[in-house]
Amino acid sequence: MLNDPAVINTIQHVAKSIAAVLNVEIMIMDDKLNKLGGTVNNEKNYYISNIYKHIMKTGDEVIVDNPGFHYLCENCKNYKCCPQKAEFDFPIKIGDEIVGILSIVGYTEEHKRIMLSRKDDYIKFLEVMCQMISTKAVEVSISKKLRISAIQMTHIFNSINEGIIGTDENGNITHFSKTAEKIFKANKDSIIGKKINCIFPNLEINEKGHFPKYDKREVKALLGNGDELVCYISTNTLEDKDGRIIGGIITISDSKDIQKIVSNIIDNKSVHFCDIIGESGTICNAKQKAEIAARGYSTIMIRGESGTGKELFARAIHSLSPMADGPFIAINCAAIPETLLESELFGYDNGAFTGAKKGGKPGKFELADGGTLFLDEIGDMPIYLQSKILRVLQDKKVQRVGGVSEVPVNVRIISATNRNLEELVSEKRFRDDLYYRLNVIPILIPAIRDRKDDIPLLTDYLLQKYNGIFNKNIKAIDHKVQCIFEAYDWPGNVRELENVIEYAMNMEKSNMITEASIPKNIITPSNKKDDKSLENMVKEFEKKVIGERAREYGNSKEDKKKLAEDLNIGIATLYRKLKQYEI
Repeated sequence: MLNDPAVINTIQHVAKSIAAVLNVEIMIMDDKLNKLGGTVNNEKNYYISNIYKHIMKTGDEVIVDNPGFHYLCENCKNYKCCPQKAEFDFPIKIGDEIVGILSIVGYTEEHKRIMLSRKDDYIKFLEVMCQMISTKAVEVSISKKLRISAIQMTHIFNSINEGIIGTDENGNITHFSKTAEKIFKANKDSIIGKKINCIFPNLEINEKGHFPKYDKREVKALLGNGDELVCYISTNTLEDKDGRIIGGIITISDSKDIQKIVSNIIDNKSVHFCDIIGESGTICNAKQKAEIAARGYSTIMIRGESGTGKELFARAIHSLSPMADGPFIAINCAAIPETLLESELFGYDNGAFTGAKKGGKPGKFELADGGTLFLDEIGDMPIYLQSKILRVLQDKKVQRVGGVSEVPVNVRIISATNRNLEELVSEKRFRDDLYYRLNVIPILIPAIRDRKDDIPLLTDYLLQKYNGIFNKNIKAIDHKVQCIFEAYDWPGNVRELENVIEYAMNMEKSNMITEASIPKNIITPSNKKDDKSLENMVKEFEKKVIGERAREYGNSKEDKKKLAEDLNIGIATLYRKLKQYEI
């Protein structure tokens, strides 16, 4: 402990001071009896005596008035021939630990006379000097530990993912972590010393320096460039042992990080295109087009009947997109009452309406910031909300219900519908400008009846899935059942097929799905090809032709006009048949 350069420097000053005052030689050693300083320059007079060893062992002070003849000198090489005339040796202690020795030595009879005549004064003086050295050693040790602790705390402070701001008892900023610099886009040198309200203008600090107690409270903050930021803060007031306020700590979480955590908790399904089952030409074309579209930032419209797997495609697009690291947030526009849909999409501010959550709540657009927002059943969105959706797409900002400021968002929109949007546009029930914004890249998901070659693959997958769930070992589907499946139109598509397989897995007692275990509604005579009437066959053929041609031409108004001309029918007749056949 005495070996630190700062301590040795003090030791040398003490030695010179003692030598100047007392006119004697001084030597100071550490606990290993290594010389640290003093005025003894003749090294032949420096050796490790039994006296020093005794002091290190016992901690005693030793006064020798006749060196060479003291009982501790008996085994010394200078026994009875010591050049010293008098010697005072004192232990240097820190608590109960002996960390060194301070020794004063007289080499002349005059030295001896002075030392012994003023022995009591010398002892008190040397005790003070020993205390001074030990105090300096403790001070240096504590200072060193504090420096190390400060360095460690700085590294910890800057390595935490959340931003941290420290303040003094008056609310002045004293610490500003690197993560805080990143969140607020400000350098700590420009922030430290300012009031905390320069960042959180609405944060109230009372006259005693108390923060309001927050735990992940959503607040608005000012960035270094003057923009606003929504973040989440937790606050703690620091008090000393007497209960006096000495400062505060504010922990900040970027709203994007919170949203990502929330979305991962709520929705951790990761889907890729290889998870979408099907090898028929129609489904492969849809997957190929979706994979190409996924790599960009354009809005995508997924079209298809109910139960075809539109959300599955949306998740696969997100997983392959540049926004894949962000959240995937889905909302069904048809499943939420109109009165609640606006606040679900855009969020609301504190006190926006009766029953509003204190502090407000972010909407789906904010939660999806940096990721993908999937608007399912977009055709059922109320017309008054469509204009707000359009504005978000144009300005990339949202305004909460009851709010006055706008929050910037970076969201990719994927929408989906099973409705005829073109007809809704013509009927003024869907905004044409929003339609064109959403329909930049249309992707059509084929119905099962248009890819019946995939039914065996789908049934095999579903058998494996429910074998695991029900702990069964049903290996296959009877050939007769397979024929029934291929003859059936599956109006509910993959969702209906899955329900049928789940039903059959519950009912079946053998290791093969048989006709007896499937629902009776899919085995009706109308589903058998040889029982179809001429009228039904004509309708089925017409539906097939119109469906195939519609997929070739596309979904725009111009595409519909060209399709009507190709089929040699009027545009109104075409729309009627598209609605009739749910194409």
